[in-house]
Amino acid sequence: MDAAQCLQPPSEPLLLQPLRLQLARALGGGIGVACTGVDGDPNLLWPSERTAILKAVPSRQREYAAGRQAARTAMQQIGCAPEAIPSAPDRSPVWPDGLTGSIAHGGRVCVGVVGWRHEVHAVGIDIEEDRAMGPDLWPSLCTDEELALLDQLPPHERGRRVTRLFCAKEAFYKWQYPQTERLLDFLDVQVTFSADATGFVVRATSDGAPLPRCSRQGTLLARDGLVLAWLLGPAS
Repeated sequence: MDAAQCLQPPSEPLLLQPLRLQLARALGGGIGVACTGVDGDPNLLWPSERTAILKAVPSRQREYAAGRQAARTAMQQIGCAPEAIPSAPDRSPVWPDGLTGSIAHGGRVCVGVVGWRHEVHAVGIDIEEDRAMGPDLWPSLCTDEELALLDQLPPHERGRRVTRLFCAKEAFYKWQYPQTERLLDFLDVQVTFSADATGFVVRATSDGAPLPRCSRQGTLLARDGLVLAWLLGPAS
């Protein structure tokens, strides 16, 4: 790979600039944030990254490349030279020494978030298209208590609320996994939203879940037909 290619950040579509700026303000200083489309160039991947997608379909290869390119742009924003971000056997990103981060793809958008581990400790982010989740999926994604709360909403709001639950749980999983290496099911945790649905709390549903009893606060952002959820900081 040409050195200039390694250092050249991917172009940011103009439509994504407001999203990145709002996300960067919400996450705070010291955290790099990059937003791109999902059609990355697999030829710009580092050799150690390509091995993870050799058998993937072309669309997945482009999405994977976009994620890595966004993450490297975020790295540069905090003063870190671009490096490879290979995949572990469990497919999670292996961040360069001293860094932590999270990569998310949702519909037409890819987001990369990176920070110094000693400052950020851990970060998890997810992005989904803001559309209704089909009722056939609700029982596998929602606890009994979450389903009961759905019944209190107008029918036309329930599917999109489940999408937000899914997004929050995905972000929580990405936040906790590097710290605990614990595999979680959607029913192992429960999400409670704030009154204005811009924040949420995630907690383990039972002592039998593969996660200690704890609660963790996260943030939710809905704009431009997208839903983003994220969590920051060390496990408490």
